Amino acid sequence: MLPEVVSIVMAQSPFEFTPLEYWLSIATFILNALYAIAFRGYLIFILIGFIIYTTTYADGFAKLLVGIGFFLYFAGPILANVFAQLATVELVTFESATSVWIDFFGMSDADLIYTIVLLGDAVAAICCLTGAILYFTKAARDLESQGKSLIIRSLILLAILSFYYIAPYII
Repeated sequence: MLPEVVSIVMAQSPFEFTPLEYWLSIATFILNALYAIAFRGYLIFILIGFIIYTTTYADGFAKLLVGIGFFLYFAGPILANVFAQLATVELVTFESATSVWIDFFGMSDADLIYTIVLLGDAVAAICCLTGAILYFTKAARDLESQGKSLIIRSLILLAILSFYYIAPYII
């Protein structure tokens, strides 16, 4: 009996639609966020992917994150502006994407990337030390091969992270 009463009451009251301007502002915010991630966030995906790859826990997920980072770098800005044109909202600009980035994360992109680089340094140091301990433990062959793998992966990550320390002096 109750569902019939609820449906009758709902049929008698008019539906309240949210104004179109509200949805357009949400679409503009989402497109600006995509644009900001395409210009700045791709580095975050790539760095986190390499950090996860160094730990040897989830190689497939790490490769997926690096792939997403490269896809966002090449296709992200184009897709954001194409969707903006299709949605008939204002085109996404670099300044609007920057303001959305700061509103969303609360810090600039350089600060966030620097924090991730510091985290990557710590992970690389821990993996290199762990790999050395495993390599010099001659109890089993699998420990020695795991140690070699950890050392090589941490050296690869340190080579990638060294770019972020040298890049401000080059550019």
